[in-house]
Amino acid sequence: MKILIIHSFYRETGGEDNMVLGKIALLQDAGFIVELLAFQNPTHFLSAIVDLFFLLFNVASFIKTINKISKFRPDIIHLHNWHFAASPSVIVAAHFLKTPLVMTVHNFRLLCPSAILFHKNELFLESLNEKFPWTAVKIGAYRNSSLQTFWLAFSVFLHKKLKTWQKVSKFIVFSEFMKDVFLQSNFGISADKFVVKQNAIIDPNHWAKNGRGKYFAFVGRLVVEKGIEVLLEAFANTDFQLHIYGYGPLTQRVRDFAELHPNISYKGALPHDDLFVELRKCSALIFPSIWYEGMPLTVIEGFSTGTPVIASNLGAMSTMIRDHYNGLHFEAGNPQDLAQKLAYWSALPEEAKEQYSQRARATYEENHTQQVNLQRLTAIYKEAINEYQLKLQSIDK
Repeated sequence: MKILIIHSFYRETGGEDNMVLGKIALLQDAGFIVELLAFQNPTHFLSAIVDLFFLLFNVASFIKTINKISKFRPDIIHLHNWHFAASPSVIVAAHFLKTPLVMTVHNFRLLCPSAILFHKNELFLESLNEKFPWTAVKIGAYRNSSLQTFWLAFSVFLHKKLKTWQKVSKFIVFSEFMKDVFLQSNFGISADKFVVKQNAIIDPNHWAKNGRGKYFAFVGRLVVEKGIEVLLEAFANTDFQLHIYGYGPLTQRVRDFAELHPNISYKGALPHDDLFVELRKCSALIFPSIWYEGMPLTVIEGFSTGTPVIASNLGAMSTMIRDHYNGLHFEAGNPQDLAQKLAYWSALPEEAKEQYSQRARATYEENHTQQVNLQRLTAIYKEAINEYQLKLQSIDK
């Protein structure tokens, strides 16, 4: 099978970019012929403005995609980030050359210009059922700019009217929750076009049954949407030990809070090589996000080391973490409820905690290994190719 991956790389390399590169390596190692058509979102302000202007239909991207498909002749195209250097023109190019295309939906940009359904430190869901996201435009949900928000919203809206999104054979989402959000919105794509494929990581081989510490751990960016305030308030004035790893806009806030509360230790940024060692040592991972996460790798990394997760019952966490199975749920944004779950967990016998740990590792092995990911991905490709060929045959008749 010949697979063309299309991706617009972000100005600063992030998890999505690394995920795309990892997927290419996985497919190539499995014997597939894979090539990457890369676009680069510009770092220069004027270049960014030009690319944003051509978001409606980037002719240069269209021609580049046409040339690549004509030369490589892939069996299927896998599109990741189209925003904004590639633009939806790459979908039109694939359709023009009669090549099936699947698209991984990494966020909610097709539903709301905010992309993350989060604005001004709280969930922002108004766009989900508006015919046009005027509320998002009014508040400047994208980059705090009403003008840029309107242009992004209009681009998505226009291609919705032109049925560009209908030309995508399959939309790959990370969780049943994410799928439900799309189906309950006004996006207008039928359920059969959505498939769930969870994220995966390479087995770190840091799984062992015994030897955990008594402390809890948080690993992630120190930003409001990650629930940092909820985390700090839940541990304040308790005896529960917390190690915080990460950096971000709230770093100084965390430093200051830790100085006032001796049970909280700020450890700074955690090198990825040390991540699994630290996860393996903690009693449980705390994941207090207050926004709709796609499918956080930190949770998967925790599961891979047999680390139970205590998480807000929101978004992907509501399905990734099974309450009283591989972790615990608490009410999102409620530090008192999180504190109660910490007390519950700490009072559990070691044998019960060990069962949670074994089930967390089993969750990783069942859903998040590279082998499972490869099998699911290739099945999606084959299904999309077969359905597309049948569609072409019916048109020819």
